Amino acid sequence: MLKPYGVPIERLNGGKPIVAPKNNWWENKATTNAAAFYLERSATNDPIIKKLISVENLDNSRLENGVVAVHYRALSKKAPGKQHSRSYVGVALFTPEVELLKRYPEPLILPSENSKGYDYLGVEDVRITRIGATFYALYCGFDGKNMRVCMAISKDLINWKKLGLVRGDINSSNNKDAVLFPEKIDGHYFMMHRPMVGNVSDFSIHLAMSNSPIGVWEDCGMVLHSFENPACKDSWVGAGSVPIPLGDKKFLVLYHTGNYLKPGKREYDMDAAIFNFQNFSADNPAGIVEKRLEHLMVPETDWEKNSEISIDIVFPEGSYEYHGEIYIIYGAGDRYVSAAKVNKKTLLEYLEKSDNSNPFVKSL
Repeated sequence: MLKPYGVPIERLNGGKPIVAPKNNWWENKATTNAAAFYLERSATNDPIIKKLISVENLDNSRLENGVVAVHYRALSKKAPGKQHSRSYVGVALFTPEVELLKRYPEPLILPSENSKGYDYLGVEDVRITRIGATFYALYCGFDGKNMRVCMAISKDLINWKKLGLVRGDINSSNNKDAVLFPEKIDGHYFMMHRPMVGNVSDFSIHLAMSNSPIGVWEDCGMVLHSFENPACKDSWVGAGSVPIPLGDKKFLVLYHTGNYLKPGKREYDMDAAIFNFQNFSADNPAGIVEKRLEHLMVPETDWEKNSEISIDIVFPEGSYEYHGEIYIIYGAGDRYVSAAKVNKKTLLEYLEKSDNSNPFVKSL
């Protein structure tokens, strides 16, 4: 196991998962990597909250601070009438302090019934961004051979319309870990994605740009590559949750580093960066990476370690800000959804002190 950086991060729910597999046919194998969208109480959000919770009014004290919708990836051991396990998207609702309110018994986004469909075997690793009145879900569609960036849209976080493969050159190769930035920047929309080209150690976060959230998307090039780590055979990076705006075209970006450790084990850890679009240039998109910190959180609990398949995972895919804390919803051990939080001010202070150098070369 690699060592955490040292930022004080608190695991919630006593470190135990907040979503675990159930006997429902579509989620009886694993419930893992999840988006998280925080709906604060407002005239705009209250009708959505009522529909999500299925209540006529919001007088319940547990709803006074709003609701967090956690859309998680669920895997079936074997789908009825199918020869393979498939991935679905389910939803569980929580208070912003991560107390369970409701969990839906049926999936909301399903893979295609067409055996040749782009997401026949999986609707995987969804991230949800709200722009205007529309929620945009980016996910990895898996057809058994290809993994490509796909999109679905919704007005209420319940009813989703799949738009298919994202338009543009980003799907010219296998691709995944796509995340849409939550606001326009200098008249354009931006997306992080992770083309799977070359050796696994070449996999890195790319930036794409479009005039519309639904594309056409044009790849701008690589913005963040993994550091070389002597403890690992290979390391690579991919996007995590939807970036959190900091103002002045800056964003807090949580992402993950995957590692093949030299003994043969695989590990995923959580990292953080500050992207500053004041420094964006088509000639040097990597210039937006102002600060970065590696291995803020590494697998340590029994739920985050999976000895059955020799893989340990902390995979940040959902986050939101609440009362000065950054809440992180993450996949644990490729089996569960768990939660943690870190003080926003403290995290940013650690990031500001970073010199962006490779910490592994210095420490090993």
